[in-house]
This record gives sequence, structure tokens and C-alpha cells, in this order.
Amino acid sequence: MKQHTDLAHLPCRQFKDGAWRDFEDEAAPEIPVTLHVEGMGTKQLWAFPDGLGELALGHALLDLRPDASLIPSMEELGPREFRVRFVAGALPAPSPWPGPLGPEEILRGAALFMDMAGRWDATGCFHRAAVYDPASKGFIHHVEDIGRHNCLDRVAGWALSRGLPLGGKVLFVTARATATLAGKAARSGYFAMISRSAVTTAGVEVAREAGMTLAGFSRENRFSVFTDQHGRIAR
Repeated sequence: MKQHTDLAHLPCRQFKDGAWRDFEDEAAPEIPVTLHVEGMGTKQLWAFPDGLGELALGHALLDLRPDASLIPSMEELGPREFRVRFVAGALPAPSPWPGPLGPEEILRGAALFMDMAGRWDATGCFHRAAVYDPASKGFIHHVEDIGRHNCLDRVAGWALSRGLPLGGKVLFVTARATATLAGKAARSGYFAMISRSAVTTAGVEVAREAGMTLAGFSRENRFSVFTDQHGRIAR
């Protein structure tokens, strides 16, 4: 197993196979991140201490944006502290959709998604998310964090800071497709979200109302499509 120098090592006692042992286990650091938002006061997030600028920018865009005619502008006040204000602007137009995704393409993407390097094996604590471009047939970015919503914020901040559209892209996630997560994915602009985990009834309804394709249980040889009114997945 790869050793991650950015993880903590905590002493603990473990009971396993009928016996106790003392050892140091790897754990994910979690720190507070403070956002001073113009006109809204102070907001606090909890996150893994890496790439916090993109996390803060994406959170402001997806959860704090007061109007579709505005986008967040951010100033770093310290390593864990940011000032956010909103200025006139719009998200980039969605990329053209190249046509339906075939089942084999989705299964290949799901396998590549889970093979990406990360900290999951060391701690079992991290969620991950990745952006798939159906035009180029490949992943263009992936992130991980202890919070599933943080993952979507991180991707949104990454894309906004580079002027890249998430509209027209496919989001792969490890987390359950709940109403809040599906809503955040829809606000990001994704045309489809594919979860390795389960869906909820509210998550499916949110995706359907947004016109976003939603699939769950994407494993080694299967996935389940719950809503796809635009025919983005080939039958």
C-alpha cells in the first residue's frame, strides 16, 4: 500500500481476529476553511487541507451564488481563509454533446475512475469525483476529499478558474446520488452523473427535473439508469 505523507498517523487499539493490538493507523486530516462572503457574513467548511482555493471558489459558485448573472471572485487572506464577492459574469456555454454513450464506454470509464490514484486505500475515508469528456473519450480532471459535496465544489472551482465548461460533461462519483448531490451536479451543468453507489428517490427526481441523466450502481459489469429523458445513454 502506498504511504501518503499528507495523512496523519494516530495511535489506536484494534480488536481483530479475537485479539487486541496497538498500532498507528492512517487518518485523514480535516481542517476548517473560512469564507468571508460579501453581503452574507462568514461561512465555514471542513475539508482535507489541499487545494483549498478551488474548493472555496466552487462552493461559492454552487451554494452561495445569489444570481445567475454573477460569478464569484475570490481573494486569499491566508492558507485557510478567503474573501468572496460576486461580480457580473456567466458560466461558459456547454460543450456540444457528441452522441449517446455506449454501455461499454460507461463500464470502461467506471473502471478507470476507480483505478485512479488516491488516498482511499489508506484510510477508507475519501470520496472522489472525476469529469469525463465524451468528446475526447477520456477523463480531464479528478479530485478527492473527505466530503462528497467538497468533491463537486473542488471540480467546479477548478473549471471556473480556467474558464472551462462542465456543461456537456459527465460526472463520475463514488457517493450516493441524493437530492442535494444531484442538485449540486445539476447546478454545475453536467449532462450526466454516474454514481458507483446508490440513488435516492429525491435524487432521481432532482436529476429528472434538471434534465440530467442519472445512473447508479456502476460497478465492474453493470450500471442502472434511473433517468435519461434526452437519450444520452445508448440502449
